[in-house]
Amino acid sequence: MKALALALGQVLANRSIRHAQAGWFIATAAQWAYLVAVLVYAYDVGGVVAAGLATTARMLPAALSAPFATMLADRLPPRDVLLGVHVGRASIVGVVAVGIAADLPAPLVFLAIAAEGLIATLHRPTTMALLPALARSPQELVASNATFSAGEAIGVLVGPAVGGALLAVGGTLLGTVAPSLGFVLAAVVVLGIEPVSRATDAGDGNAPSRLAELTAGFLALRTYPAAGILISLLSMQTMVRGVLTVLLVAVSVELLGLGASGVGYLNAAIGAGALAGAFAAFTLVLRPRLAGPFSVGLAFWGIPVMLLGLTAQPLIAFASMAVLGLANAILDVSAFSLIQRVVPNRLRGRVFGALEAIAGLTFGIGSLLAPVLVALLGLQMALVVSGGLLPLLAALSATLVRRADAGAIVPHRQLDLLRGVPMFAPLPMTALEQLAGGLVAEQHDRGENVIRQEKPASAGTSSRRGPWTSSTTANTWRSSAPAMGSARSRSSRIVPGPPRSPHARHWKCSVFPGPPSSRS
Repeated sequence: MKALALALGQVLANRSIRHAQAGWFIATAAQWAYLVAVLVYAYDVGGVVAAGLATTARMLPAALSAPFATMLADRLPPRDVLLGVHVGRASIVGVVAVGIAADLPAPLVFLAIAAEGLIATLHRPTTMALLPALARSPQELVASNATFSAGEAIGVLVGPAVGGALLAVGGTLLGTVAPSLGFVLAAVVVLGIEPVSRATDAGDGNAPSRLAELTAGFLALRTYPAAGILISLLSMQTMVRGVLTVLLVAVSVELLGLGASGVGYLNAAIGAGALAGAFAAFTLVLRPRLAGPFSVGLAFWGIPVMLLGLTAQPLIAFASMAVLGLANAILDVSAFSLIQRVVPNRLRGRVFGALEAIAGLTFGIGSLLAPVLVALLGLQMALVVSGGLLPLLAALSATLVRRADAGAIVPHRQLDLLRGVPMFAPLPMTALEQLAGGLVAEQHDRGENVIRQEKPASAGTSSRRGPWTSSTTANTWRSSAPAMGSARSRSSRIVPGPPRSPHARHWKCSVFPGPPSSRS
């Protein structure tokens, strides 16, 4: 409860994160209601094969275009990108509804479904890159990811359930019109996010080439192999998710006898479990390491899929989907937080764009594999084989994930030090991270001259043993209390005070090599 209260308090105090959270929830609910309608429409047209083609049509072009889309979006303020995404999705889902109402040929409807998928590609990477700019500390970032996972869980719970009810009342036409209106509402909500400029690279000022921009996210996975390991494992999870998304229609209709509306209710069970998992994920705010939750979440994403294939009982199926949803929430929060930690701010948007492309590609592959697996193994064995892949990968990769967790590049100690300085406390985490990356550690003997008054004010100092108190008569700063950071310009001499113990002979501080304003 302490972790939950802490996380909720941090997020609710941040107006921009509140609006981003609300927009995320509304768009997620609208998306899942829409997807249920699309899957049922495709299944009615041509069974499992058509459902797989519809899913592939939505995901595969989006995956291939993700690097181009994120390159263009990276040039614009994140809030404006989200606004465009919601408005665009509302328009195209409306076109899908018109196609269904007019009984247009299925390929034309699939084309509109693919267009919506292209725009949807920008939603997650833009949001995940925006969060560090809105959060004010690493703890608030993890709390934000946890609340976003909760919002997604509620959306996955509400969206499919409402989608199933809409299908029962008005068929696939009503099942697509209502989500279109939901995306309009999401667009209105994100207007409340405070505008944030896109991250810039403090490099040599040379503009990168178009090719370099397109491949930046993928090349970053080689530069930062920890991110590559995490995204590789996530890609396997999205492939299994693609298989499950297609087969869940056949499971509901053929295996469990729940009919078309059962597709929505099974997905709602995933959302119910994800909601419980999201609240459990709030405890991750207090955890310095996230490798364990990541591996557990990956394993328990696959085990329920195996159970779904081993039994044909509706109650067990609903319980299995709830466990899968819980694991999904834990996996998402730990994975996104780890990726944000192991990749520098200037590359986060591109890396999440690469993740979206890879995930979309593997999801599409899984969608295409689903009918092949059914033809070769049968429906139930297809679920057992695909689900069993993830716990096996979780066991084999546990050591690599722990190493990735230990190699986080976000400078937590320096961030905490700067957060203790009143002049830096209001800054978002991305700005503090940039400042912290420029700090240089120094160590000085007792009585050593560190700052002289006659030197120009060219640097700032922050002490791990501060605060520094000013003596107007001697023009010196003396360390007088532990564990509180401070910053001053180098315009006087620092005279360390008495050490905290007889064995402490040195004072440690962190120094800006240039004016702090030049790095902010």
